[in-house]
Amino acid sequence: MKFTKLFGFLLAVVMLFSFTTSTTLAASSSKTFTSRDTMSLSLDKQLSGDSSVATFNISGLPSDAIVTKVVVDANTGMTYGGKGAIVSNRIHIKNDSMTTYASAPWGSQNKTTITTGVIGKPANGTWSIYYNGTNVSTLYNGWKSYASPKLTVYYNY
Repeated sequence: MKFTKLFGFLLAVVMLFSFTTSTTLAASSSKTFTSRDTMSLSLDKQLSGDSSVATFNISGLPSDAIVTKVVVDANTGMTYGGKGAIVSNRIHIKNDSMTTYASAPWGSQNKTTITTGVIGKPANGTWSIYYNGTNVSTLYNGWKSYASPKLTVYYNY
């Protein structure tokens, strides 16, 4: 008899707990966007500087999409000229909900994954990127451009 009452009580507690709590799992996805802009940089010998800005108009994602990371791919459309040698140092990124740019070291094969500073930001909106570079030549000027960079936004919703 005690066992039946104890079992009934435990069953009632478990059922009450299961009805009063719920777990919501977020869905994850990603989408790649291409900018129509070109990030261009022209530097005198042994100087560093920032390129022009490329923008992305991110739309069509769920309205509650929150960024988990972004990947900038500048591998297509790279051109360079002059006799100098510009090394890309860092990529800078922000969206219209951010007051300052987040940055990360330039990635291998011109692909850079960025998490710091962008996690938790709204995915939809206008995103802007530019890069910082250094002309390592001691003798010549140079320029480097990345046309139509791509931005892949990874997000939860």
